[in-house]
Amino acid sequence: MRFLVAIRSSTYSEHTLQIGSSVANAFSADLSVVYVGDRPKDLLSGGVKLAGDALLNWEINHPGVDVLRWAYRRLQDWKFIDPSLEQFDPTNLVADTDRIRVILPHLHGEKIRLIFREGETVDQLRKETEDRDYILTIVGGGSRKRLTRQLVQFVETSILFVKNFNPDWNYKILLCVDDSQATRRAVVFGARVAQNFKARVDLLTVSKTQRFGKGYRGAARWARRYLDRQNIAYEQHFETGDPPTVFAETAGTDHIIIMGKSKMNPLKAFVKGTKPAKTVLKANCPVILVK
Repeated sequence: MRFLVAIRSSTYSEHTLQIGSSVANAFSADLSVVYVGDRPKDLLSGGVKLAGDALLNWEINHPGVDVLRWAYRRLQDWKFIDPSLEQFDPTNLVADTDRIRVILPHLHGEKIRLIFREGETVDQLRKETEDRDYILTIVGGGSRKRLTRQLVQFVETSILFVKNFNPDWNYKILLCVDDSQATRRAVVFGARVAQNFKARVDLLTVSKTQRFGKGYRGAARWARRYLDRQNIAYEQHFETGDPPTVFAETAGTDHIIIMGKSKMNPLKAFVKGTKPAKTVLKANCPVILVK
C-alpha cells in the first residue's frame, strides 16, 4: 500500500507531513513525499531531463532539496524512519522522465521515497499518481475553491485534505453515508481509520427533504451492519438540510470527515462543484474523500 504526501515548504507543510506519516504508519503503508515547485525559466524548460554536472549544479541551487531534507529530518523526529541512520545524501539523485528522486541507499523496501517535480501543482500530482499505484494522496489546505475542485476531480486517488489539524489526534470519525457508488468504500476505509486510531464513529445521512429514499436507507443499513461486524462503536444520525453544510457543521473541529468521491464527469463537476468538494471547502477539520 502506497500513500503520497505533497509538500510546498517547511513553513506551511508540517501538519500535512505529520498527519501523512501518522496515517501511513497506522496502515503500514509506504510513503512518498513529493515537493512540487515552480519551474524556473532558465532550467528545465523541457522538463526534468538533467544528468551529470548539470544535475548536480541544479540540486545544489534548488529549494526542493532543502524542503525534502527538512521532511526527512521531521520523519526521523516522529520515528517514522530510523533516526539513528543518516541516509539523506543530496548528491544521490536519479532523474526520471519528468521528476527527480533522492535515493536513500540504506533503506530496505519502500518505507519512504523523496521526490521533487516542477510545474503546476495539480498537473504534477496527477502525473505522479499516474506513475505509481498510490491509494491515498495527502494535501494541505482545502480552502481555495478552484484548487480544491481541481484536486478532487483530476487526482485519481483517494484524497486527504489536512485542514486545521490537531496534532494531539483527539478526533472522532464522521462517516457521511448516502447512495453514491463510493459510500461503501468510504465506510470500509473509515472503519480502518477508527480501528487504528481508536476513534468514535458518527454515521450521518443527510437528505435535502424530509424523505429518506430507499437508496439512502439501504446505504445507512449496510454501514450499520458493517460496523457491527467490525465491533466498532458508533452512533447513527439522520438529518435534513444542505448536505455539505450539515456535514461541516456536525463535524466542527473535532472530527475527521470521511466520504466517497464523486463520479460526476470531471469537467461538469469542476464547473458546477460536487458534494465532496463543497464539503471540503465548508469544513473546518480534515476531510478524506475515498475513491
